[in-house]
Amino acid sequence: MLSCREVIELATAYAERALPFMARMRFLMHLSMCGNCRRYVKQLRLTVDAVGRVRQPAPEPTPGTREALLRTFRNWKKDQGDPPTP
Repeated sequence: MLSCREVIELATAYAERALPFMARMRFLMHLSMCGNCRRYVKQLRLTVDAVGRVRQPAPEPTPGTREALLRTFRNWKKDQGDPPTP
């Protein structure tokens, strides 16, 4: 049976479904008997899920870029032509 240290070392591979069959079975056998390692693996999953949901906001355009875009669209609106192409 795996030790707790070995389970911790294999936890990422387990979460990524990269463990070979027999290693996965030994891993799961250990988890069935060790509440601390079950909690560790659960915390690992929760952390991975939470980090996967983090979104970074879009960066603000620089003042010059913002002004150039506004000027382009104001001119387009005055001309009532087709929208500008990027």
